[in-house]
Amino acid sequence: MTAKIAFHDSLYRLSQVGEGMGVCLVRLLSVSQHNRYTARAVEFASGGATQFASDETITVTNLAEPADQDGQVPADTEAVALDVEGRWVVFVRQGGSGQSSMFPAKVVAAISGAAYSVREQSCTGAGTFGDKSGTSNVTAYNLAELSLGPGAAVAVGVIVLATAITDTGSTTRYVFDHPAYAKYLD
Repeated sequence: MTAKIAFHDSLYRLSQVGEGMGVCLVRLLSVSQHNRYTARAVEFASGGATQFASDETITVTNLAEPADQDGQVPADTEAVALDVEGRWVVFVRQGGSGQSSMFPAKVVAAISGAAYSVREQSCTGAGTFGDKSGTSNVTAYNLAELSLGPGAAVAVGVIVLATAITDTGSTTRYVFDHPAYAKYLD
């Protein structure tokens, strides 16, 4: 009698699919063009960390990003790549390491209403931040001000936790929630 094994996790399913096609662990090195990245295969070292498996680079396509916009996945992100009809593909949503879907940002300037110019920050120590290298200012909206008050209530230099979200047109928008008009009890 043959017992049928039910799939209990996605890794088991991936190993079953991987028997018929190429599957490898890769580290994304840089954006090549749009949603395509230059990557190198990695393998696990004896201590559990990853290391490069070879010097050869491959081009992988990130199916989680639009094909007509520049990729946003940060360098050194690792992913499982599948060889589909001779093309390596990954599925990495924005939100891993580096610039993620949430990141600390410093308010650089008030634009108008609830809109602010913010710059992504890197943690430089316990409770200290500095401008993250290679980033530029983005426009972010304070959710607390969208329906309250005249706006421009958050001071320049304030650190907020910004979130990147995709609107219905596949454009990335940035928001944060700073209680600019909060009232506190005595």
